[in-house]
Amino acid sequence: MVRPMTEPELAVPEDEPPAATCPHCEQPFRTERLYALHLGEAHPEACSDAELAAYEEASDAEAHDLFTFHAKVVVALLVLLFALAYTYAIVWH
Repeated sequence: MVRPMTEPELAVPEDEPPAATCPHCEQPFRTERLYALHLGEAHPEACSDAELAAYEEASDAEAHDLFTFHAKVVVALLVLLFALAYTYAIVWH
C-alpha cells in the first residue's frame, strides 16, 4: 500500500535547492532517499534497474530505521516500568 507523503516531508525551503526532482510529476524532494522511495512507489513501471535498486535500498533503510525506533520505544517503556516498580517497592511499600 502506498502511503501518501505529507506536505512537510516534501516541502523544500526556497533558499535550498532540491536534491532531486521527479521527471514524471515534477515533484521536488529534499533528499535522494525520498526521491528513490517516491519513484519506487509512485512510478514503478517507469523505473530503470538502477532506480529500482535504489528504491529497494531506501526501503530497507526505512524498515531498519522503523525497527530501531520501535526497539528504543520498547526499551524506554521497560525502563519506565521497572523504575516505577522499584519506586513503589522501596518508597511506598
